[in-house]
Amino acid sequence: MSSSVLLPLLICAALGLPIFALLWRIFMVGGELRREAQQGRAARDIARRADVSLTELLAVVDDLRRRKSGPEVSAASMAASAEALRRYGLEADAVQKRGGDSVGLKAEIERAQRAVDLIEHGRLLMLEPRPETAIEGEGAVKRGYLNLLHAREAIRTRGEEIAAAATAPAGTDPRWLRRKH
Repeated sequence: MSSSVLLPLLICAALGLPIFALLWRIFMVGGELRREAQQGRAARDIARRADVSLTELLAVVDDLRRRKSGPEVSAASMAASAEALRRYGLEADAVQKRGGDSVGLKAEIERAQRAVDLIEHGRLLMLEPRPETAIEGEGAVKRGYLNLLHAREAIRTRGEEIAAAATAPAGTDPRWLRRKH
């Protein structure tokens, strides 16, 4: 090959490689941003649905706690809520495993599950004919109700944090300053 052909090819390669590397990095960062945004939206959606579900359950438990309805009336709502929370926990776990912004959301959903279990325990004690166990059941329902209120508030707060992180300007996140391998 002559130098008149080789020199332009070397110049083209010398200019092309940095341009290719820059375009590759842009596409990689863009894909990463898109994946994180999708995972953030999924986590926010889980938090929103859990909040709505817990709000409805709190109304049922409040009626039970205030003796506006009997313990046998709330059984179906308790079972449905326990199943819904289990599904939300699985979804939050899946999002968290994919590296989403749902860290802490799964723990708060598990906290709500424990509160539902405590309320269910109290509800079952209230069904027993002995007055001592009915009083103990009322106490368990009240403690579970308060725990459920706190868990719902924590889920709501975590959902707002996830939403804020997903809508933060691109240059403010320090994770983009380091290179992922």
